Amino acid sequence: MTLLYIAWKNLRYRWNSHLLSLLLFSISIGILWAVHEFARQSEEKLKANLAQTDLVIGAKGSPLQIILSSLYHIDAPTGNISYIEAKRWMHHPMIRQAIPLAYGDYYQQYKIIGSDTGILSWYGVQLAEGNVWHQAGDVVLGAALAHQTHLQIGSTFSGQHGSMDAEAEHGQYRVVGILEPKGTVIDQLVLCALETVWAVHEKHGAVLADSAKEVTAVLLRYKNPMAAIQIPRAINENSNLQAAAPSIEINRLAFMLNNGTDVIAYLAIGLFVLAALSMLIQVWMGLKVRKKELALLRYTGYTRSRILLLLYYEIAFISLLSFVFGEMLARVLLHTFSDALAFGSSYTLNATHFTSFDLLLLGMPLLIAGLPLLFNLRSIFRSSVADLLQNE
Repeated sequence: MTLLYIAWKNLRYRWNSHLLSLLLFSISIGILWAVHEFARQSEEKLKANLAQTDLVIGAKGSPLQIILSSLYHIDAPTGNISYIEAKRWMHHPMIRQAIPLAYGDYYQQYKIIGSDTGILSWYGVQLAEGNVWHQAGDVVLGAALAHQTHLQIGSTFSGQHGSMDAEAEHGQYRVVGILEPKGTVIDQLVLCALETVWAVHEKHGAVLADSAKEVTAVLLRYKNPMAAIQIPRAINENSNLQAAAPSIEINRLAFMLNNGTDVIAYLAIGLFVLAALSMLIQVWMGLKVRKKELALLRYTGYTRSRILLLLYYEIAFISLLSFVFGEMLARVLLHTFSDALAFGSSYTLNATHFTSFDLLLLGMPLLIAGLPLLFNLRSIFRSSVADLLQNE
């Protein structure tokens, strides 16, 4: 019989004595993996959805709320702003590119956003089929939205006013294009012309005057670094608008998220240490309980080194099982938690992704598994068959 087979049989025979270590290692590995992946993937998705936006203009209010509503579409906007006043900054000499956004209605849980066709190049997305909008009522669908709703080119639908639970049959829309998958928030938006949003909200069929036209936000890109210093201050001090820098607000949000995840990670590390101590105690007690067994192995020709390797294999099996159970549990919970957030496919966390951190989580228990044996190395190597059999 091989050492691996004997180690596995011994572990199965004494599984209850290793249960505590198995649970502690599994929980700690699961928490560490979940925290790491949540932080890593959240940061990646936050950066991907920024779309190289330097500045966002919106109504006075919370800068973070403006960023979340305009770039990530997971919060309500702070209000609307005058389109005439917004164009003043859109055409500023220090602005390279500007994209207006007008919040319209909802289709189911998906937002209908009015803009110009430049929003496609802004997010680096192309049409998979169909065309861009040419007249009021035409819409282009994000890839994930089209897949979930089964809408096709030529399909028509009605919006819901204000939110997905509010007044139905508010405006008629016709699908003229579907975008390719991009993996960003653009995948779950209904895009149309600004005129479509304004037409839906005209009162009693009266065409809105230019002075009455509003947008929700404007996305800006600078021409030069000097604009980052001058433009936000000029907007905040000399207008009724609010300028919010995405990089600043997202770094602030990431800092708050990291503080929370760090606390959980420290808890997991504490459990990991407890698991190592539990394993140390089990090995120490096991050497006393298993004297007759070890003596029999020595009598049949097993050297001290082979016995040491056998004991390590037993602990390594516990470590491997802990890794498998811990990661399986963490991946299921992360996938379930991600779906429960209901922020859309662009924010769904991937629970099947493997990185170098997985190898680290696998290697840590295997490395720590040798520590209990090192602490008992002296007693293992100095013991003889007679020593093992004494008092038996």
